[in-house]
Amino acid sequence: MGYKLKHLQTALTISILASLPGMGHGQNLGYQPDIVSPFFYTGSGDFTDGFGLQGIKAGDSKESFIITGTSNVNGVVYVGPVNHGFTNLGSGTGTWYVMNVPTSFNAGSTSIYGPENLGNNNVNLVGSYVSNASGSPRIGFYYTGPLVNTAGDSSGFSSYQGRNLNTGALADFTYIHSVSGGQANSLAVGNYGFQTDGNPFGYAFIYNPANPQQPQIDIKYPDTDKTHTAYGIWYNGGSSYTIAGGVGLPSASSKYGEPFGSAYLMDYDSSTGKFSNYHIYNFKPSGSDKKFFKGKTLVTHFEGIWSDGKGMYKFPATVTTTDGGLGRPKVAHVKRRVNGKFNSSANWSPIPVPGTTLSTNDSIYGDTSIGLATYPAIEGVSDQIISSYAVTPIKR
Repeated sequence: MGYKLKHLQTALTISILASLPGMGHGQNLGYQPDIVSPFFYTGSGDFTDGFGLQGIKAGDSKESFIITGTSNVNGVVYVGPVNHGFTNLGSGTGTWYVMNVPTSFNAGSTSIYGPENLGNNNVNLVGSYVSNASGSPRIGFYYTGPLVNTAGDSSGFSSYQGRNLNTGALADFTYIHSVSGGQANSLAVGNYGFQTDGNPFGYAFIYNPANPQQPQIDIKYPDTDKTHTAYGIWYNGGSSYTIAGGVGLPSASSKYGEPFGSAYLMDYDSSTGKFSNYHIYNFKPSGSDKKFFKGKTLVTHFEGIWSDGKGMYKFPATVTTTDGGLGRPKVAHVKRRVNGKFNSSANWSPIPVPGTTLSTNDSIYGDTSIGLATYPAIEGVSDQIISSYAVTPIKR
């Protein structure tokens, strides 16, 4: 892996542990979050260029995870525990895979956003790739099959380019962000849009791989806002799914509004095609967050979704300011009521990532989250800002 990377990771880990209450002084004050940062693939290419972890689900064994992301132009998948170990391919003591879309897709790069564990080393994966075709459109993909290091094999992969369902016009960008439902009931969500349209994040849609003739279902929202994102989907059983994302702020300068504003969740019934229980959530600062965000207009966004199957939902959330200068990772907890509707307010928990200038929460499974952590320079390691993704087990 190289001395420089090990030195960098060791220095960051020491810095983080020293800043945690009770750590670095021989004290044992009970449970403390274990921050593993940086946590990334280093197997080939310039791993510091465009690296990020983007999705997480449970693995086949206890305390094992399936984590997806992007390393330079490659889609990567990690399977194993979240720990401070190393292998010759990167962080953790598990296994890293490079899983790019097939050569027949004529792709310049691959990004994997969301995984789903099917058991016995089989997965569903969703993401996007940049095509080398004229105009370089970004196209969504869906994969189902075993975890392997791909080498041009097209089996298991399908691509999808969003479209205007009225005119048939193909979208300039299609992102498939999240997948849930297992092998028999798999549905995914994402966004598609057109460069000349002016809508900053396009239109949210459901992707149904079981309907290759028309897999796209446009999500219908009950509000009048024009910009919505769909970043997470969770299969509740039967024909019920819950979708999470963001809704744009109204804007005087654009009919579509700003890209982000509030977070939302809603239900979808695949048997009836109906959407219900739409609700918007906004983070309200309290405690130390009041001083941190003082005088700032906040933007709240759900980056994904997880449920315990008993009516409790957790959402990886990032709270930022409209000027983009400040941000903190959060976990939003929302309970479903007996009548099927969601609580009108969320409970918010912080994810402590000490020593960062900016951090996010991009995906969650149970008590483990992954996100972005940006650190100031560390003496003796770097003379500039260090930016790396962090994996943060919230409970051991």
